[in-house]
Amino acid sequence: MAATALASQRRLVGRRIANGGSINIKVSASLLFIVLLATACSTPQTSQVVRFHEQDQANIIVRYYSDETSYVVKPQKTEGGFLSIFRRGDVLDMARKLPDRELAVVILIHYPSQDTADAVRTKWESQLTVLGYQRAVFLRGSNSSQIGGLPILGQVD
Repeated sequence: MAATALASQRRLVGRRIANGGSINIKVSASLLFIVLLATACSTPQTSQVVRFHEQDQANIIVRYYSDETSYVVKPQKTEGGFLSIFRRGDVLDMARKLPDRELAVVILIHYPSQDTADAVRTKWESQLTVLGYQRAVFLRGSNSSQIGGLPILGQVD
């Protein structure tokens, strides 16, 4: 009889543990659901993109594609109604001849690697600094000819 009572008591304790475990799992699952719901509904943090709006103050604006192909947008250089194509050295000669050298702007294309983009930017930075430009701003180019509102990639003061 004592063995039967002991077995009965063990079953009762086992049921209580099982039922309590079931409740704990339900509570845990509910809390997990609430946490997931709260984070899924929150707005993701986005980095603020700083955009350029100083095109009127720029002394020179260059759309750079390669060392062989650049367009000088300001002061505008055209041939037959189209922007003239310049090599980098010609652009720098033109930049050297300008009387004011407060702000130079270089619009860059998207490069496949960050190393390439950094190398292009560093070369322009050093060359414009040697020419005496007080500030150089680098913008991410777009398919539009509009300059105002382009994202700023970096600048040198």
